[in-house]
Amino acid sequence: MQTEEHFQAHLERKLPSALHGALQISQENRRLQCSFSWGRFRKITLQMFPVLNWLFSYRFREWILRDLHAGLSVGMVQVPQGLLGVWLTRLPLPNVNGFLSAFCCSMTYVIFGTSPHISIGSFSILNVVVTNILKTLNFNQTLSSNGSLDNFSDPTFMKDYMEALTFTASITFFTGIIQLLLGCFCLGFVTTYVPKTIIDAYLTAAALHVIVSQFAFIFDIVLDFHEGPLGIFYNLFHFFLALPKANATSILLFLTSTAALRISTSIMINYKHSPIVFPMELLLIITVTIISNRIHLHAESSNAVLSMIPQRFLPPTWPDLSKPSKIIPHAFSLAIVSYFLLVFVGDRYALLHNYHIASNQELIAVGLCNICSSFFKSFAVSSAISGTVIQEKTGGRTQLAAAIGASVMLVTALKLGHFFQMIPNGIFAAIVVFNVLPFLEKFLDIPILWRRDKYHLVIWLVTFAAVLCAGLDVGLAIAMGFSFFIITIRSHRMKMVVLGQIPNTNIYRSLSAYRAAREIEGIKIFQCCSSISFANVNHFKTYLLHKMDMKAVPLDESEMRALISRSVSDTTVERKDLKFICVCDPPLPPPTIIYMFHNIGITVLIASCHDSVITHFEKSDFFDSCVTKEMFFLTLHDAVLAALGRHQKPDELEPSAKEFPEEPLAEQQKGRSLLLTKNKDFFSATNSDNKLMHEESISDTSSSAQNSAEPSSCWQYDTRPLQPDFQDTSWGERWKYTSNP
Repeated sequence: MQTEEHFQAHLERKLPSALHGALQISQENRRLQCSFSWGRFRKITLQMFPVLNWLFSYRFREWILRDLHAGLSVGMVQVPQGLLGVWLTRLPLPNVNGFLSAFCCSMTYVIFGTSPHISIGSFSILNVVVTNILKTLNFNQTLSSNGSLDNFSDPTFMKDYMEALTFTASITFFTGIIQLLLGCFCLGFVTTYVPKTIIDAYLTAAALHVIVSQFAFIFDIVLDFHEGPLGIFYNLFHFFLALPKANATSILLFLTSTAALRISTSIMINYKHSPIVFPMELLLIITVTIISNRIHLHAESSNAVLSMIPQRFLPPTWPDLSKPSKIIPHAFSLAIVSYFLLVFVGDRYALLHNYHIASNQELIAVGLCNICSSFFKSFAVSSAISGTVIQEKTGGRTQLAAAIGASVMLVTALKLGHFFQMIPNGIFAAIVVFNVLPFLEKFLDIPILWRRDKYHLVIWLVTFAAVLCAGLDVGLAIAMGFSFFIITIRSHRMKMVVLGQIPNTNIYRSLSAYRAAREIEGIKIFQCCSSISFANVNHFKTYLLHKMDMKAVPLDESEMRALISRSVSDTTVERKDLKFICVCDPPLPPPTIIYMFHNIGITVLIASCHDSVITHFEKSDFFDSCVTKEMFFLTLHDAVLAALGRHQKPDELEPSAKEFPEEPLAEQQKGRSLLLTKNKDFFSATNSDNKLMHEESISDTSSSAQNSAEPSSCWQYDTRPLQPDFQDTSWGERWKYTSNP
């Protein structure tokens, strides 16, 4: 048997514990020296500028065609996306400002971002949130029934218009500053505590928000889009009421484009034995743009909206910082939602392609993107879901695809933007909806979560319902709070089982799970499958007392008097009415639980305790005269053997000299040989277990009933149980047991 005290006495640790090791401080005088390490400089540089990681290791022949394909597809999709963004926000930002802002944000993320598949850009739901904030201003941004804007020649309208743009730029600027500060303080690690179920449910609900926002393009209906609590149901209700006014041509083009995109998924192009996805989005936009400029396909409302967008470029200006009290609360919520959305989408593709993204670096990258966007009076940016899906499925390998896409978008918008004003809204809606549909496949995980883990199923359902009904910002807060609540419950409801021995082996398994497991008489073996903390120590104590089958024993009069004098001496108690007394303690730490069992004659042994836990016990003065390292064993089987050894007294284990005055040596050896032969299997298993000393991750507690007055010298005996079928008539005469172990 190996206890912790015996093991540490023979084998020295590499790092001595704080209890036994003394801290040695060198007395040698040293001068302050400054040195430069190229290795550390290179590491810090690569962390600050992740673009250098893939730029110097770029596989030109293998990746350039895929990145070029992805960049062209994403760039062509971003052009109509930027032109039609006014439909939801109702704040007509000049085209040049919008495209320059998107270009600068994309190039900023190329330099500082760590995900090779993220396409940075405006997110329609975040834009609507900013629009709801702008409603506090006296700016009439409501479209009339025929889709025309108010007269820009009106001085009052222009004043309100510029004030709204300035307020938007200020919100975006503070959003970026908050994200940059959080990244500098390394607070991006918070996303590591978000379970995968929250990410899947959040993205699924966000995808539904995006799909509903595209109804304005599908039906070609101009309505006020609402975002907030129950906003999605409000929008659906008004869209259904306006269905009689829907444009049949737009709906037909949407269905035709969706069918073409679905068919393209089965078409693959092989180039040098490398499959490439058919560029249907690119082909669809180019073809429909050419046809729509020859044939009248666009809707009257879309033509009116696009034609009234100001074409004059607004030069970059410093945002207005005069109203921080009104801006910072809204900017903080936008910063959190923008960052979490970016990281959630990045984690999804990182898990799919087996790479890792630096969450804190992503926080810095998106903060810099928002700061750049604010100078062009644009909205807050995050991950563009449709653009990210297109960049990933078309084979983009690095952020070079995003750089190519941003360049294509800027050149096309500035030189050929008037051609894209004729593109029908339904084409762009079909591209967005089709590329967002894969996020809805997570509904199929609900039956799997039901079978695997019902806690995660509840988290998924609550997150999805909260984000869908309350919005992206409030829903995220509800999901995070509920997730921490579930984690607290799971840590409180710790898993504990009672173990039994598999006959003729040194293997111990749960009595409730294995029929072959047998409980050893006089010994209770508890296995705690989670760490013990202040949250579950009360449950731990209650479970131990319940499984120990402790019963109330009537006390005689003298014992009652002694108990009363110690515990309730200040209280007047009538003896004739007192039958028993129970002193209930608050949640106890592990040492006090050991003292409690020790006082009632029950020995507590702890097995397979990790070395780090032993070190922590030494630092916290856990050990004393009652709780010693002799109670800690390296393996569970050693603890069981020690518990069995404490049942027999030393004088009962040695034969009496009077009963056996003389016995020839040959007969003694013959008797030992007979004993070893009949119990060969058991002793071989026991010896092999004692030779194998390894660390186990789960703590096991073995307890045995014992008189508190037993001497501690009984630890040295290694008494092993015999085979059940072993029979020897002389055995009972030579060894006297007072009771069964």
